[in-house]
Amino acid sequence: MTPRRLPRYRRAFTLIELLVVIAIIGILVGLLLPAVQKVREAAARTKCANNLKQIGLALHSYHDTNTFFPPGYADGNTNSLSTPDADVGPGWGWASYLLPQLEQGNLYNQINFNQPVGTGVNAQVSLQSLTVFQCPSDPYQQAVPVYDSNFSNPIATVAHGNYVGCNGWEECFNGAGGNPQPGDGADGLAGVYGQGGRGLFYRNSRTNIAAVTDGLSNTVFVGERSGNHSPSTWTGAVAGGRCPAWMATQPPSPYTPPPGPAYDNADFGEAFVLAHCNATHLPSADFPIYDPDTFYSMHTGQGANFLLGDGSVRFITSSINPNTYQALATIAGGEVLSNW
Repeated sequence: MTPRRLPRYRRAFTLIELLVVIAIIGILVGLLLPAVQKVREAAARTKCANNLKQIGLALHSYHDTNTFFPPGYADGNTNSLSTPDADVGPGWGWASYLLPQLEQGNLYNQINFNQPVGTGVNAQVSLQSLTVFQCPSDPYQQAVPVYDSNFSNPIATVAHGNYVGCNGWEECFNGAGGNPQPGDGADGLAGVYGQGGRGLFYRNSRTNIAAVTDGLSNTVFVGERSGNHSPSTWTGAVAGGRCPAWMATQPPSPYTPPPGPAYDNADFGEAFVLAHCNATHLPSADFPIYDPDTFYSMHTGQGANFLLGDGSVRFITSSINPNTYQALATIAGGEVLSNW
């Protein structure tokens, strides 16, 4: 008689063993995730730098053809820059003139440069999102609504862009709590529209290489600006738009400029195409508190990518000497820079 064999049972996980396995997996994920994020950010920062290098090549190609760099933005108004209605349009900015050099000739041909940005036949073109003008580290890539001088009515919507031309430098706001106060040195129009900033780009500028006497390797041409505090666009300045293109469905309430001489005659159209290398507010991954028109980024390392006149790209951190940072903003300031 064959002896009866007892059934064999598989040994299952106990609850404690299961919890240990889950804990080990959690630890591994915790160790790997920062490394993955670090690799992704490094790739995004490299892509951002490559975008700026392409823009640099396009700028010099444009200069080779036209003997000057494109204007900060084009405006038909020849009145005094101190008038609040100085931005009559059409407002197309430096980046829009580079489209043929950036393999966007078809888009360039659709633009009517005699008509304003974001309106009429140019409305659809102004909404075109272009990766060459976008930093991958910036999560805010929505289209940008532009409001009128009363912050009440949207007058246009334009595509987002992360790269802004350097207009030079000006005094920074020093208002407490993030809101600039009247008389805080917002000498906007002198350093924004005209040559007061002493940078490469300004309204109707036609700067050539010979004018960059500080040296191409010592002059910032373009830098990056990220986030939704003062978003910018590749298209240009919208005529009549006072707000620097807030990313919201309604006018901003926490950052409404107070009345006073610092704002009454200041139009913020420069936020689209210009910016300031500011000696007070250095490039940072944080949102700017004092000057929303300066450069900053979402990259780790407390800094931002900058395109220099020689076509190279440098990551400038907030630890840079403020005087050096200011000197980099001018094309002919006469400063002597070394080992920065």
